[in-house]
Amino acid sequence: MGSKSMSLDGFPTEAPRGALRKLQYADVAVTATAKEFAGVYRDKQYHPFDFECTLDRALGVGVSKVLLTGMRLADVASNATIARSRPGQCYITVGVHPYHAIEIEQGGKDYLHRLASEVHALLRQPFSPLAAFGELGLDYDRLKYASIEAQREAFKAQLDLYVSENFDLPLFLHCRSAFKDFVEIIAPYTPLLRRRGLVHSFVGSTDQMRKLVELGFDISVNAFSFSDEESLKMVADIPLDRLQIETDSPWGYLEDTSELIKRYCANASQLPMAKKRNKWDPHFMVKGRNESCMIERIAFVVAGLKGITVEEVADRAWENSTRMFGLEEGQHQIMIDPDSSAVEDY
Repeated sequence: MGSKSMSLDGFPTEAPRGALRKLQYADVAVTATAKEFAGVYRDKQYHPFDFECTLDRALGVGVSKVLLTGMRLADVASNATIARSRPGQCYITVGVHPYHAIEIEQGGKDYLHRLASEVHALLRQPFSPLAAFGELGLDYDRLKYASIEAQREAFKAQLDLYVSENFDLPLFLHCRSAFKDFVEIIAPYTPLLRRRGLVHSFVGSTDQMRKLVELGFDISVNAFSFSDEESLKMVADIPLDRLQIETDSPWGYLEDTSELIKRYCANASQLPMAKKRNKWDPHFMVKGRNESCMIERIAFVVAGLKGITVEEVADRAWENSTRMFGLEEGQHQIMIDPDSSAVEDY
């Protein structure tokens, strides 16, 4: 992400000190099915699929948990394959992003039935990689992908499915430039939800964030959450017991020239070396492409905005993410009653 011109007046001026111990991170939003991880940039192929390489680099800097976000039904198989190849590190969500709302509109009940079948099939696995239902919600910034009405109907259809199918999963939610409609749609469902959920990649005001927290949701932030002064204030005000962090990679790359990086990341670890996409090397990052190994920068910026240590941010985010999504060892082992279709965590 390029650096926008914004004032940092009123925010802490000192960089958080370096971490005094190795920190653990859970990156709760990564789109493994994005074309950039397949080596495609602006419709041109530069290198082979290299997502596994990013996971190795992530482990090297303490990112031991990664949540692969499902954008559409077609993502389930590939995300599940990655998660099975990385047991204990990778988990998945299943749902339909507002960009793909048209798929629900066109597929109707059959599409929703197949979506529910995928969820139940994954939950019945002895060590299920499924950690959340989503990504569902609204995004009015990109109406070229789906109209407002298509998004609203897809959002409601998935919430109805969640309730009718009695999914025992947290929700993985998306709200961008659609706050009023988002709250209007989801508020009536909150008494019916078996689990809480996460509003990821949130951009908005402190008042909006507080309303989401009041509804029972955690808030996750990444570089997009640092896009303007209003959102910076919002990030500074997120209660630590409701905070989660993410990269939203491969998007949201924080440039070294960003004023936030200059101010708050002076004591962060050095990033792995990078090469241009046309000089691709599996042992190097791709310049300008975000990866999970960059999550420490998010933690340092959040710590800087709050005026606290990076340990406080990383520890609380880790606790919140692993608890909500069941990412600790053994939490995704499930038990099935042979006389029932119900699935319970134990």
